[in-house]
Amino acid sequence: MKRFGWLLVSWLPWAGAAHAAAFPVDSPPAPRTLVICLDGVGYDLAVEMHRRGELRHFLPPAPLITSFPSDTNPGLTEMLAPLGAPPARGYEDHYFDTARNRVRGGVFHRLTRKHFIEGTYRALFHYHPNPVRMTAEYAAPVLGPWLNGVISLARIREEFKKSREPVFFAYFEASDLAAHINGAWLVRQQVRAFDRWAGELAADREHPVRVILFSDHGNDPRRMRGADLGGALRRAGFRLGGRIKDERSVVLPQFGLVSTAVVYTAPGREPAVAEALRAARGVDFAVYRRDDALYVVGPKGTARIEAREADGGLRLRYRAESGDPLLLECILAELTAAGEADPEGFIPADAWLRATADHIYPDPLRRLWASFHGLMAQPASVVVSLEDGYYTGSWLLDAFAPLQATHGNLRRAQSRGVVLSTDQGLFLPYRGPFTGANLLPRILASGPQAVAVPGPTPLALPVEAIAPEPLGP
Repeated sequence: MKRFGWLLVSWLPWAGAAHAAAFPVDSPPAPRTLVICLDGVGYDLAVEMHRRGELRHFLPPAPLITSFPSDTNPGLTEMLAPLGAPPARGYEDHYFDTARNRVRGGVFHRLTRKHFIEGTYRALFHYHPNPVRMTAEYAAPVLGPWLNGVISLARIREEFKKSREPVFFAYFEASDLAAHINGAWLVRQQVRAFDRWAGELAADREHPVRVILFSDHGNDPRRMRGADLGGALRRAGFRLGGRIKDERSVVLPQFGLVSTAVVYTAPGREPAVAEALRAARGVDFAVYRRDDALYVVGPKGTARIEAREADGGLRLRYRAESGDPLLLECILAELTAAGEADPEGFIPADAWLRATADHIYPDPLRRLWASFHGLMAQPASVVVSLEDGYYTGSWLLDAFAPLQATHGNLRRAQSRGVVLSTDQGLFLPYRGPFTGANLLPRILASGPQAVAVPGPTPLALPVEAIAPEPLGP
């Protein structure tokens, strides 16, 4: 990011000098770009707010199809990969290390910059919330997200004002816990605060700024029930623990309260684990990798997903072996009839994206494939997607946090984040749906000085110090 900022800053004076030589008149300053991730703000909520006139300074929102699982770690890893974000260590902050055969991370892992920020996508933000404050807000589930949100917004404003970066990236985490625990009312209040700030920036004609808000996933507000994953595995004869000891061992890390789960088991036992979970309460499907294919297993049937590179792009093939677990047979027939399939049945990923952007499972094949190929440093043996209205996770957090909404599964409400912008250049000309993979290249290419996305480089950007400073005016 520093190298990227230096590249833009070093280029602007040269361009300005050339312009002044040719046209000896005062030119307006080049607009800066402020990019903020609002964790867990869903597309449907943003649409409702815009229709009610609560977002006065932003253009109508666009949906953003995020990663699978629709969680922060895989989501932001995919979005920031063009800036050098490495594969995520874990799906959540409490994860299984396959190399060391033990569970790592957890609450105390989140308290230090060394473990929580350095070497992850978090280091790519010019502003990232204080790790201690992020963790402490869970101790006061109702008050915490409100207070953390107030402090974080003030700090983002302060850091942006001090910065001279042409493109400034910030991360606002409080909106996700607000959605989980407080409900939509607090999320709306937080998003309206960013809208008011966008209005203030727009009023300053001497220092133009285009503002872009995006989210890493959605949230699905509804009555929630616990899924029975552990019980299903035990009934099938598996033993839950923190290590893989034999063919009956499974590791099921539990941290947040989400609608997805990852399971680790001995090599070759993935089909048996998926079958054990197929009929468990709340399970939509389980997916695992074997050889060069993914297998989707659920109450609606079984299917195989395969991929290959061709003509400079990814092509995907979906074959239902029984039933139709991802409900894609009709779309497959339409794409085949339209001539999108090659002789072996592989269809370009972009064609699948356009055809499934509004599907119950948006862009499912590419997202499932990415979750096992490059997105995670240590992919799970089996990944589970739950039905809407079900969740799994930490029993301790479950006891203290009255869950109002969640995310993580492959379905539409939880998979669709949002993109909001004060500049129509991000949306026009229309180039198809936004995804976690194409968002950042589009932001950088649509700016006042369009640039190519830099290649991956090791980056270490400053974040807020461990001890939070007092909230300013």
